[in-house]
Amino acid sequence: MAAGLAAGTLYNVGILLMASFILGELFERIGLESILGYITAGLLLGPSFLSVMEASAVQSFATIGVSLVLFNAGLREENAADIFRHRQGLQLGLGILAGSFAVIFTALYFFGSQFLPYNTLTQFLFIALAYAVVDIGIPSKIMMSRGMLRQETGKYTIKSAVINVTAGLLALTGLVLVFSPGENVAMRLGGILGFAAVFYILHETIHRIDDYIINFEETEAQFAITFAFLLGLSYMTEIVGLSTVLGAFFAGIIVSRSDFSESKAFQEKINAIGLGLFIPIFFAWFGLGLQISSIIANIEAAVFLFGLSTVSKLGIGYAASKLHGMDKPGTIAASLISLDIETLVVLLIGQDMGLFGPEILQMFAPAVLLSTLTIVLLYAVIDRR
Repeated sequence: MAAGLAAGTLYNVGILLMASFILGELFERIGLESILGYITAGLLLGPSFLSVMEASAVQSFATIGVSLVLFNAGLREENAADIFRHRQGLQLGLGILAGSFAVIFTALYFFGSQFLPYNTLTQFLFIALAYAVVDIGIPSKIMMSRGMLRQETGKYTIKSAVINVTAGLLALTGLVLVFSPGENVAMRLGGILGFAAVFYILHETIHRIDDYIINFEETEAQFAITFAFLLGLSYMTEIVGLSTVLGAFFAGIIVSRSDFSESKAFQEKINAIGLGLFIPIFFAWFGLGLQISSIIANIEAAVFLFGLSTVSKLGIGYAASKLHGMDKPGTIAASLISLDIETLVVLLIGQDMGLFGPEILQMFAPAVLLSTLTIVLLYAVIDRR
């Protein structure tokens, strides 16, 4: 039984990787992002078309993929405090969160019941918060593939996104505290404080640990320890009620303060295992979860929510970036409209509280594809201009 399961997993991963890279290469040759090719590969292999595999077959690999994207982004930062002291990033991240939340909630209050099967203020609060939070996985991947993460544009965008997500998930904790008071919320708050303490200790003592890790002369050993550390922090943030991607990002910040992380061999291994294996699987996994029939049935609600989120984020992102004198305000604004895991976390918690049924996920599914397509198209238009 175990051998059969292992063989099945290897088969699924192999087929998915082959299809992802073929379609990713085709999309790049016609001037589009390889990400769209990965998603298309999953869609074709999934239940809507060929029914070769289910999303659950490669979900674990996909989780590692998105964690590696954010780990790479975190490696570009050496001090976590600098992120939250970055005045411009703070203004943009919180501005998008508060501004988009206000726009989405107001629209839902007046018109929500016409497009969605919901009509309570509590439901609208959770939906507005979910769609006001930005995703940092997709823009990080696009910027990484374009070599933008080390540029001022990339740093400004990622800092703003991290601030937005952190504030949004803390606001989520507050909503849960108000609408579902009890021991679980107290434990969640304690877990968040505990994670903050662990992060601070590791952040300040990494150089001492670094001395021991450097004693492992083989780069493979250093990489293995780093990878285990990445997965550990990602798991920790998930069990305390935050997102795994935040744990991966903060793991990258901690590792960036070490000496061995600056070696070319170490960076090449991180990029190879991420871009060559886990990151394509992550986007293909999302494509596997798309069901055309369910999406069509909920397309009106999906487009309504996507439109509110996109228009508000684009407007606020562009205006704030322009005000701060950034060179590429359009690129920055386009990078901050994506919706993915962070939004899903808010909606799943609302579902666990009994606010939503399974239909909420089918309303959300097209938003990821639509936001990714919109980012790619906006990037293409901006590049040509």
